[in-house]
Amino acid sequence: MHVLKCPRCGVELDLLAKHHLCPRCGEPLLLKVELRVPERGELKSLVPEGLKLVTLGEGRTPTIEFGSYVFKLEFLNPTGSFKDRGASLSVSRALKLGFKVVIEDSSGNAGISTAAYSARAGLKARVYVPRDAPQGKLRLIKAFGAEVITAETRDEAHRRAVSDSSGFYVGHVVDPFFIEGVKDISLELYSLRKDLEAIVVPVASGTLFLGLLKGFEELLELGLVDSVPTLIPVEACGYSKLRGYLKPVYLECAESEKSLLADALRLTVVPRLRQIAEGAARAKAPYAVIVGDRAIGEALKELYSLGLPVEPSSAATYAAAKYVAKDLGTRVVVPLTGSGLKYVPVPSELLDRYLFGT
Repeated sequence: MHVLKCPRCGVELDLLAKHHLCPRCGEPLLLKVELRVPERGELKSLVPEGLKLVTLGEGRTPTIEFGSYVFKLEFLNPTGSFKDRGASLSVSRALKLGFKVVIEDSSGNAGISTAAYSARAGLKARVYVPRDAPQGKLRLIKAFGAEVITAETRDEAHRRAVSDSSGFYVGHVVDPFFIEGVKDISLELYSLRKDLEAIVVPVASGTLFLGLLKGFEELLELGLVDSVPTLIPVEACGYSKLRGYLKPVYLECAESEKSLLADALRLTVVPRLRQIAEGAARAKAPYAVIVGDRAIGEALKELYSLGLPVEPSSAATYAAAKYVAKDLGTRVVVPLTGSGLKYVPVPSELLDRYLFGT
């Protein structure tokens, strides 16, 4: 039986309760799912009974190997980021609950995913964004028909979205269904049947980190793996929340620097911080890697030279992977989480002309 469960105090709620946070202690909830080993076919998350899945064909992204690295090409999801996986379940839940409007806050990728999946479901989307969100991403959110409301900062966008009572908040920073959708990445990595010792994971709100951890811990519970891979958090310079919990390793990160390149990682209010920190301990993370813009830029150039058109936040993960591979002497899985094509001006100009008539 699937339920919503508080990982802190243990409270359990009906799966379709309209809660993201525990009503007793305020901790963001997670899904507790009934686990089973499939008799045949691929291992995949169980869609909760009665939930009509809103899908655009997300998931099953390819992997490619390059030297010490296994790249998971999450930027090949329908709207160009791993967040399509989470948005699929989040919007499906809102649809099941009967809402006509969904609300999200985002620096770009989650807003694009929410807008696209809401359009697929026939729902209206409202996305709160920071003023410095990339223009290419904002144009895509609008192109999918969503209403965009601009706030001064990323954190203000979150506060305003949470307080908007005119629809159902599907914010990826707290929505337990979002993490459940992201979890499938771990199941796909498991299906490779390869020894995956370490995974570097970009961390802002922590949905990817917690989704991977949840998936591998469930595989461990089923007896399908002997251990959980080492999950190493990667943060943007000036935006680290984990340095108080893990040893920080700085890559080209000056004390006063705040990353301008890694727009997807610039979050300071992290509701699931306790869960991420405790999860990092369970996943035996030796440290958190904090990456500055110079290292991000160098990694971005290298990835493009390999034919991988990713966004800067994905390049931060690759920069960290190069350090980890050398330090631990192991092969490293690198999720490339977002597409760099959203930053290219020509497609944005075409969208303006044909979609908006400007």
